[in-house]
Amino acid sequence: NGIAKRIEGAIDRILANQTGNGAFGLWRPAGGDFWLDAYVTDFLSRAKAAGYAVPDRAFETALSNLRNRVAYVGDFDKGGEALAYALMVLAREGTASIGDLRYYADAKGEAFGTALAQAHLGRALALYGEQRRADTMFRLASANSSTRKRGWRSDYGSVLRDTAGVLALGVEAGSQAIDTKRLTQRITNRIADHEHTSTQEKVWTLLAANALLKDAATASIRMDGRAVDGSVVEVLEADGDPVTIENTGDEAISAMLTTFGVPTEPEPAGGNGYGIERTYLTMEGDEVSPDAVAQNERLVVLLDVTDARQAQARLMVDDALPAGFEIDNPTLLRAGDIAALDWLPDTAQADHAEFRSDRFIAAVTTRGDFSLAYIVRAISPGTFHHPAAIVEDMYRPEFRARTAAGTVVVK
Repeated sequence: NGIAKRIEGAIDRILANQTGNGAFGLWRPAGGDFWLDAYVTDFLSRAKAAGYAVPDRAFETALSNLRNRVAYVGDFDKGGEALAYALMVLAREGTASIGDLRYYADAKGEAFGTALAQAHLGRALALYGEQRRADTMFRLASANSSTRKRGWRSDYGSVLRDTAGVLALGVEAGSQAIDTKRLTQRITNRIADHEHTSTQEKVWTLLAANALLKDAATASIRMDGRAVDGSVVEVLEADGDPVTIENTGDEAISAMLTTFGVPTEPEPAGGNGYGIERTYLTMEGDEVSPDAVAQNERLVVLLDVTDARQAQARLMVDDALPAGFEIDNPTLLRAGDIAALDWLPDTAQADHAEFRSDRFIAAVTTRGDFSLAYIVRAISPGTFHHPAAIVEDMYRPEFRARTAAGTVVVK
């Protein structure tokens, strides 16, 4: 089915970014990010347990990398997020040291920098039957899950992500030390307050929901008068018949409604924390309007991003092309790269860039203002919708900006 194909494709893409020593890179084979290594190996471990094909050699190399990283972890007074995560993944595979788990729980339980790290260690202890120590860690995690700062985090996290993770791992561990109703309500409130959520927040919220569904008794729900067995997931069309949902049980049951749609009118330019401006220039550096472009003309697209936050962030820039344009030179332009373009301003070094048939995408880790540039060619005569260019903090998606949409005319 579709889900299986997506998971199989994800496994293939992930393993394409694995190095020879078992580490993983975000955009290409690379090493050095211990938390990312644990996260990816966690996914592979869960996929393998669910029956998906994960190559044995690649998986064992990933586990070996985690064991090596754990062995060389130094002492810490605050931190240990990646260490706790790696220990949980190793414990699930039966290769963690029980001595390490007990030491970190007894000596460093309160030193772990996030609630999620404490929950990871709690889950690892529960996998080895150390429920008393596991409950201690989950109590610490529950008390800590709403106090983490909102700034830059090397573990890609947020308060919402950590709260969902504590709930998911606590339910998986069968711990009675967490208040599932309180954590669920906290997650619900935070989702309601956020128009956008990150991939990490989505993943851990889904894991929490899945754990709760497995743990919960059958809900007493009737939909349009008929009894429903288990969880309810319904897709409703806006112009469809109304649906009546009734809770016939004694306990309250939460329901969440998510809406999907396309705006009837283009959104205006705007932003929160960032600004973005898109400018078209001739190859000589003169600004031109995109509503009067000659067929086969080459233009430089200059994207200027301003940072009102002045905060370190992992950003994604997405510039969708109008149908009449195509990317002419699939390379990010930098001052001095092409002699004829010596007028270009200094541009940023992207972590990753993709030059697709329908858009330009770049990932940039930075603090402050920056610019990106690439070349397009006008290929098809006509009048075309010009989508907005967007910049977004990948792990704080409420911080984003967009240009106005417009029209491109190719003559």
